This record gives sequence, C-alpha cells and structure tokens, in this order.
Amino acid sequence: MTEKIKLINAKEDPIILFSEWFEEAKQKEINVPNAMNLSTISESLMPSSRIVLLKSFDNNGFVFYTNVESKKGNSINFNPQVSLNFYWKSLLRQIRIEGIAKLVANKEADEYFESRPEGSKIGAWASDQSSELKTREELINKIKKYTEKYKKKTIPRPLYWTGFRVEPLLIEFWQDMPFRLHDRVEYKKNKNSWLIKRLYP
Repeated sequence: MTEKIKLINAKEDPIILFSEWFEEAKQKEINVPNAMNLSTISESLMPSSRIVLLKSFDNNGFVFYTNVESKKGNSINFNPQVSLNFYWKSLLRQIRIEGIAKLVANKEADEYFESRPEGSKIGAWASDQSSELKTREELINKIKKYTEKYKKKTIPRPLYWTGFRVEPLLIEFWQDMPFRLHDRVEYKKNKNSWLIKRLYP
C-alpha cells in the first residue's frame, strides 16, 4: 500500500465497520474477497480449518453454505462454537469472528440454492462431501447420472445441503501498522449492545 495507513475508525456497531471494510476489499482485494477461514472442533476435540465463502451477512450474522453431512457439518453439529477469519493482504487487514453457528431457515437455503449455476446444483447432488472417493471417474459418473436425471427439470435442493449463520459473540478488527505495532479493536457482545475496546498489538 502506498497510501498512508489509518487507525481503525471504531463504530458503535461492528457490522457497519465490517460492511465498510468488506466493500473496500471487494474493490481492492485481487483474490476472492469473500473467502474466510472457518475453524471448528470435532467430536474428538481436534481443531480443523478450511476456507469457505461468505454468501451474505447482516446484524444477525455471517452466512455460508455446505453439506451438513461433511466433516465441517458434523463438527458444527457436535459443537456449534466456531470462528471465522478474513485476511485481505491488499489492505493489510484481518477480521476475526467468534460465534455460534445455526442452520438457516429452509426458505433461505432454497432461495440461495435456486440462484446457483446448474453445474453447482448438480455438484451438490453428486458429491458425498468428505467421504472417500475411489476414483475421479466415480464422481464424473455421478455428475452424468444427476445431469441426466434433472435434464429439463427444476433441480431441488438436497436436504443435506444448507446454510449456517454464524451469530457473532466477538469481532476483532486488525490493521497492520509499522514495526508490528498493529491497531486492534475488539467488539464483545453484551446482550443487545457491544463492548468496545482497543487491544495492545
């Protein structure tokens, strides 16, 4: 970045600040700006992380979609306490979110599924996400099977494919600063408001 880095302009509502940063990321981040790291804990208490895509957000939380029978889905079913992390290298910014993952309403999941490309809809049916795949040909054959099955038909949403909304309990905004003296602002949920404080780097 050639422009002068500014301190975080803390708002009363972290969702407003998130929205501002996210809009900047969509303009300047050359990679996928809505990519976020989702961390979960399995039944064996093993942590696991993977990149998922943020599909929507509002005051109620941050939404992503997946197969609930996948590794991440099973982990969330065991322990819905999760964390999200956004890192935008072009902006030298990071946002860390801790919260509770809850299933979205069926209507919301249906509406999003309907908006997806046909290939993605077929993929949701063809992929037994996180299960062992003997050969790539096995997957290709399943794609052909469901492509033929739903040829010229409306492709319904599989019941195992839906969304989670992460309701935030804590949101931390991080701005890179010289000499590793980074600027950090933490928002912690307190009933219907947020407790705000700056943190040492």
